[in-house]
Amino acid sequence: MEWALTLAAFVIGGVFGYVGHTLLAKNNRHKNNNEQLEQTQLELSQYKQEVSDHFDDHYKQLAELTAQLNRVNQQWNASANSFTYPVTEKQLPELKVQASEKPDEIAEELKEQQPIPT
Repeated sequence: MEWALTLAAFVIGGVFGYVGHTLLAKNNRHKNNNEQLEQTQLELSQYKQEVSDHFDDHYKQLAELTAQLNRVNQQWNASANSFTYPVTEKQLPELKVQASEKPDEIAEELKEQQPIPT
């Protein structure tokens, strides 16, 4: 009779141990998934900031390049009259920077054109 009680206690303990282990493992997986999700969200926000900074830098560089090209074109137009014979009225055009195109708006347009696959 003692062996039967010992065996029953062993089986019941094994069942409780299995159930307890399963519940604890689910909680650990849930915590790990939440930590990974937070880490991924942090990395994504950092990447979005880097992309925004990248577009901002390129916008500034293009604005500077446009200003330099306009200065070169103005000098060319001013000196072209003295070097050409007969005098021509052809002049190089002046480039314009579209003020409405900000880096954030450009990023939004790109995002709309090419959605990120999930």
